[in-house]
Amino acid sequence: MYSIGKFSNLCNVPVKTIRYYSDIGLLEPSFIDEVTGYRYYDYDKMKELNTIQILKDCHFSLKEIEQVIKGENDKQVLELRLHKKVQELEHQQEMIAEQIQNIVHVKNSIKNAETFNPKPTLSSCYIEERPEVQVLFIREKINIIEIDRLVQKLFERIYAYQLEVVGELTAIFHQHDKKQNVADVELLLPVKATQPANYIKLIQEGRYACINVKGPYSELNFGYSRLQEWLTEQSLETEGMFMEQYIKGLIPSEVVNPINIKPNIEIHPNDFLTTVFVKIRN
Repeated sequence: MYSIGKFSNLCNVPVKTIRYYSDIGLLEPSFIDEVTGYRYYDYDKMKELNTIQILKDCHFSLKEIEQVIKGENDKQVLELRLHKKVQELEHQQEMIAEQIQNIVHVKNSIKNAETFNPKPTLSSCYIEERPEVQVLFIREKINIIEIDRLVQKLFERIYAYQLEVVGELTAIFHQHDKKQNVADVELLLPVKATQPANYIKLIQEGRYACINVKGPYSELNFGYSRLQEWLTEQSLETEGMFMEQYIKGLIPSEVVNPINIKPNIEIHPNDFLTTVFVKIRN
């Protein structure tokens, strides 16, 4: 057996801490000399103290540690408690990893004299069967800052043709000159139409490769890039253009009056949700 001083040195834990654990009944000495009152600890207590320190470092309370060490709960309850703590630490680990990534991003932005924007959250890429959809469409070459005007123009046509909106706004960027900030934009809005018309077209049914992007519209390029990488990894060929479907964002999900539609400015850009998708060749 080891004296408390020797035990302290071997375990690299202060004598004061060991005495405190003993006083609260968390780590009882292996032997107490009745004459001197000296406390002695054996090798098993060394392993027990090591467990206590590990759990303490993992933010267990002393009460929780006592329950683990002394087995005051049944085995299943203890396993659930430990599993929950593992999940908490894994979540903290993810947050720390994201913080490190953002710091590196800020550092690179400062170095390159760029404005920092946190990267959007990307879902896993997936394949979805999509039905044929009738859409009212409009296509113009515009300065990208004028896209609100183009959206308004599309909804004015909804009102003029007395059509019912039955889905989310979708866009195709046929060409985009980022330096000039000019784009050839086509907007499509799913509608109920009983008769064919030159202002109505179809988005074909079929298998589509998709990715969901949560974040500002300015960061959608991350979704395009990841989806293109995934298509290459899966050896999938596409047909047609990539499209953006605005699930949650500036365009209200329920349009009461198309002629007076207003951007939903209550939603933070970081909470925008957009699906980028493209048809897969059979």
